[in-house]
Amino acid sequence: MNKLQENRLNMYLAVKAYLLTKLTVLGTLPNFTAIFAAFQELLAAILILFEKQSFDKKGLTDAKRELRLSLTTITGDNTRKLYAYALYINDHVLIAETHISQSLLKGKSDAELTEFAEGIYNRAALHLADVTAYGITTATQLVFKTAIDDFDTARLKPRLSESESKEITRQLADDYVAADKLIAQLDALLEIIRITDPNTYKAYKLARRTIDYGRRTIAIRGKVVDAVTKIGITGVSVTFLDGEGVGLVPPVVKKTAAKGGFNVKSLTEGIYKFKLIKVGYVDQLINVTVNSDELCNIKVELNKI
Repeated sequence: MNKLQENRLNMYLAVKAYLLTKLTVLGTLPNFTAIFAAFQELLAAILILFEKQSFDKKGLTDAKRELRLSLTTITGDNTRKLYAYALYINDHVLIAETHISQSLLKGKSDAELTEFAEGIYNRAALHLADVTAYGITTATQLVFKTAIDDFDTARLKPRLSESESKEITRQLADDYVAADKLIAQLDALLEIIRITDPNTYKAYKLARRTIDYGRRTIAIRGKVVDAVTKIGITGVSVTFLDGEGVGLVPPVVKKTAAKGGFNVKSLTEGIYKFKLIKVGYVDQLINVTVNSDELCNIKVELNKI
């Protein structure tokens, strides 16, 4: 989906949201109910295609990165606990299997990480009755196994084939043409009440306007830092929600850069909520007001768990 299609999708959603509030008034217009129903059905199909396309391009990579980070953290924690136990019982084999630094663990390939994690999980299962005091329990093992399975699924999940991607692109183009035809029919129907109900007509035209977000300058410049060290945190997931806490469509998700910074361009004026998530830190939800043609600078401090 290109920028123009994203802009038009936002317009479609705005039109749908407004018309849903005026069904009683507009339901008397000739064929309005049928046209609007077809429009909603087509819009649902566009959203499904957009989700497939956007998740394949970025979502798979982001999801796998987060799951890998989580698995690496859990595996390292369990490995250190088993190593302490192995030293206590003087089990040289187990000592050798669990004597690995976190940096070496991070450097493993995806397949190597999965294999090593499964090995640590199995060793912990064999000694479960004895390692409870070290913090390895049935409950932590369940969390560990889930992390292994989730990452393994993500790393093996195939991306869309070239033919599938082309088909989605083609179908999106066709659906947009069909949606524009339905919008044109809605436009014509709303012209009927232009004189008799000017307020409804004007509100519809406002929702109907397509905003070119692609021409907007930076709306938000943000930075996320550690609450104690004040050092920027990389890899923080910043999800943008509307003022009611509902995800935006299309979704807007950013990752902080090496020094904790992130920029946002495609946000219109309004009140938003930002959800910040980073493994090892307490999740945070903040409110931000975006004003037209005004750069919004924000700085967020995250506390470690």
